Amino acid sequence: MKHRSLLPKVSTRIFMTLLVISIINVPAVVSLRTVYAAEEYPAREIRVVVPYNPGGAVDIGTRIFADKVEKALGVPTVIANNAAGAGAVGTLSVSQAKPDGYMLLATTTGLLILKPMMTPELTYRHTDLTPVCRAYLIPAALWVKNEAPWKNLKEVVEYAKKNPGTLRAAGGPAGSFLSVLINMFKAEAGIDIAIIPTKGGTSQSAALLGGHAELCMDPIASDVSFLRAGRMRALASTHKIPDFPSIRTFSEEGFPGVSLEEWLGFYAPKGLPKPILTKLTKAFEKASNDPALVDQMGKLYILPAYLDPDQTARALESCRETTLKGLKQAGLLK
Repeated sequence: MKHRSLLPKVSTRIFMTLLVISIINVPAVVSLRTVYAAEEYPAREIRVVVPYNPGGAVDIGTRIFADKVEKALGVPTVIANNAAGAGAVGTLSVSQAKPDGYMLLATTTGLLILKPMMTPELTYRHTDLTPVCRAYLIPAALWVKNEAPWKNLKEVVEYAKKNPGTLRAAGGPAGSFLSVLINMFKAEAGIDIAIIPTKGGTSQSAALLGGHAELCMDPIASDVSFLRAGRMRALASTHKIPDFPSIRTFSEEGFPGVSLEEWLGFYAPKGLPKPILTKLTKAFEKASNDPALVDQMGKLYILPAYLDPDQTARALESCRETTLKGLKQAGLLK
């Protein structure tokens, strides 16, 4: 005996039509969820990964910015230092995180552009992240102890040529921005100096003041207290510093090839929804215009240089081109 279905027959054409309609509506549902998430954002604390050790220019500057952004967004911002793998571990963790705006990266062009060039086996690239903004420039200088006999780069070069291999320079982890700057100076000056890898943070100045190096390349922000206390002197810097007009730039000292520029930006994982990016960008722009922040940055000789996401993306590409050119000129890349 045959059993007839109590359900009405549905033609193949009607079934396919219903299926197509349901598929078409899936993006709309996803889009609505994104809108709702953006409206609620931020609903909890935001974690900012700093792939550097505490105490250095990046850490100090990021904490100043994070404090102002916290007030603009109304939720806590938690700084998480993760310098493992010379910064690669922290950077990679953000590039692989969920793009929901609750994990950000505060890092430099040295780690985001330079390091992958020097270490091709790294699995991250700047294109794996969403730029939120460029925040500030980080002027660096070549330092000596205050009692050192050299008053300028010319005297350092003359000494190094008469005593090849005797000068030691501390310059951060191998392949870092600071290390490459020293190599650029070494190549352009045609001198033989030993470059001592350090852990970053305050380790460069510690090596210099502890007698383990005669020179060190370090951000001015990291060593300004030693400068003011008369314990260290800057022989040349990457940028002109208004408060210290006597500190000449590398270009003014006759070494225009030592021109690598480092700046810090804030980034989110790739795929961050536009409404959330807009909220973050507005908060960072507001922070960058805060007079108190500008004053704090000025005292540390970190130079505020805000750029929006599109401008930051273009600045990254420009930095990539100039860095590649500089590395080739210094003989560090073929």
